[in-house]
Amino acid sequence: MATYCLLSAAKLTVGWLSGSQAIAADGINNATDVLGSAAVLLGVKIAQRPADDEHRYGHERAEGVASLVVATIMGLASLEVGRGAVLALLSPERGAPAAWSLWVALGSAAILLAVYTYNLRLARHTGSKALEAAAYDHLSDFFISVGAAAGILGSQVGWRWADPLAGLLVAALIARTAWSIGSEAAHMLMDGFADRARIAALEEVVLGVQGVTGVQSLRARLMGSRVHVDVTVLVPSQMSIVEAHAVADRVEEALIRLSDVREVHVHVEPDVVAQAK
Repeated sequence: MATYCLLSAAKLTVGWLSGSQAIAADGINNATDVLGSAAVLLGVKIAQRPADDEHRYGHERAEGVASLVVATIMGLASLEVGRGAVLALLSPERGAPAAWSLWVALGSAAILLAVYTYNLRLARHTGSKALEAAAYDHLSDFFISVGAAAGILGSQVGWRWADPLAGLLVAALIARTAWSIGSEAAHMLMDGFADRARIAALEEVVLGVQGVTGVQSLRARLMGSRVHVDVTVLVPSQMSIVEAHAVADRVEEALIRLSDVREVHVHVEPDVVAQAK
């Protein structure tokens, strides 16, 4: 957040002094990232709270809400940046930005690449989806700064339209990243789980438990960065309630041992088909 505050202030000032639409657009983008980082920080802190009377499943989905807030802020920023770029393109008397603004854009790109690398490594270490979304936002910001530099360079060789066009491309990149982050967050908040390979792997773990003759159904959903599993297993129909309960306990223990599984709910059904055979 401190880095983005400095970058935003520097770019907005440089954009105004040099007359670069691309740098100014990049500064607005970085200003929204400050708000986005604040949302991610708040979401991660709330997600760490334990379950309570009002939130019996915990607070992990606060990360998804934070990602959705980030996407909304970015989407609104893309509209504002795009509007400014279009107005600049339609302005015939517009001059080329100052040449020295090119170094600001390149310096910003180097800083953002370092921030992206750091946060992506941290996101993969902690399994935080909100932090991963923020990291990919940093990567898009890196490309935006490179695009701004290209626009400034083009203006210096006589292509006066290059700088505002770069600002328009910045708006498009922001909108694309906002859609990617927002759609993934909405998918998670709606209990979406598209990783079929992971479902198959979970079923294989369950089938390896002693006493399980089959898996009738297995559903998984993301709660923040962890998986919650609901599974219905089949056991021999002649099993006693005590034995079937022991099988359910073994299934739960086997799944909980997996690093990304947070909670497991096991339901037991008699395997009537196996008994008939």
